[in-house]
Amino acid sequence: MSSREVQRHEVSTTDREVAAEALNRIVAHRPRVSFDQQAGVRFLVRTATHGSLGADLIRIENGSYASFTPPTDTVLAGFVAAGTGRLGHPGGEVSLGRDDAMLGPVGRAFEAEFAHPAVVLVRLPFATVARVAEELTGLLAAELRFDGMSAVSPAMRRHWVGTAGYLHRQLVDTRQELPELVVGQLERLVATALITTFPNTTMTAARLPASGDAAPSVVRRAVAYVDGHADQPLTVTEIAAAAGVGARALQVAFRRHLDTTPMAYLRRVRREYAHRDLRAANPADGTTVTGIARRWGFTDVSRFSAAYRESYGQSPSHTLRT
Repeated sequence: MSSREVQRHEVSTTDREVAAEALNRIVAHRPRVSFDQQAGVRFLVRTATHGSLGADLIRIENGSYASFTPPTDTVLAGFVAAGTGRLGHPGGEVSLGRDDAMLGPVGRAFEAEFAHPAVVLVRLPFATVARVAEELTGLLAAELRFDGMSAVSPAMRRHWVGTAGYLHRQLVDTRQELPELVVGQLERLVATALITTFPNTTMTAARLPASGDAAPSVVRRAVAYVDGHADQPLTVTEIAAAAGVGARALQVAFRRHLDTTPMAYLRRVRREYAHRDLRAANPADGTTVTGIARRWGFTDVSRFSAAYRESYGQSPSHTLRT
């Protein structure tokens, strides 16, 4: 299981041109930064990127930021941590205040304006979101479209703010390498939150029928593939291809024969490998529960510990010590 260093950059400046250049490294667009007064101005941008997954913090004290972003295949979403803002395109506009969720129109040019902002952004390819949507709902990836720029409900707004903040802490605030399995789980977490938070065709289109081969042999092939490749980043689409069916048919087969989902089964297998590593580890060597959990793709150690206790009747720290 490999790890790659997260590419992190930080710029703190009072120079508008330097600020605009730093913003343009997040995504190609036309930024315009203005300061209310030169004294007391501070512009800060922190960015972190791992492969195609990224998170950013943009903060301007005593200033404002406006931009025009051309159509892009990168999903740009986030929330306003401070200040006010606006997103708009010819088809609509949304005003933003503190803790409001926001989604840049996917595949469309849009404008943005922020006053005295602190904005948290996340970035990932639209293709990743579309793949996860197809795996979860059966809606073909080519049919996914986002229809709004704000959350569908206050509850989902809070959920999105929590998810985006969590990704930001994992990529921007920490100073450690991330295992590939962790990055894969973070991508899926963010993609799932996007399609449940912002209006899109998975919420309005009729669900595809649960057709396809749901024979036990499909499950056997999929289980064998997961068992042999659990140390690699896996998606439902990849598992389904190995089993010789589509993602929707695989979901149906797992529900019918194992009463679970492919990803839940994958988490169970990885938990078993983590259990094996905990039993074999020597805490005197500096091995920790957090290190082993992250090695196997578990980003939330508290949730891992709860699931571990349910499976093995003891905490992972107890297994490590004995």
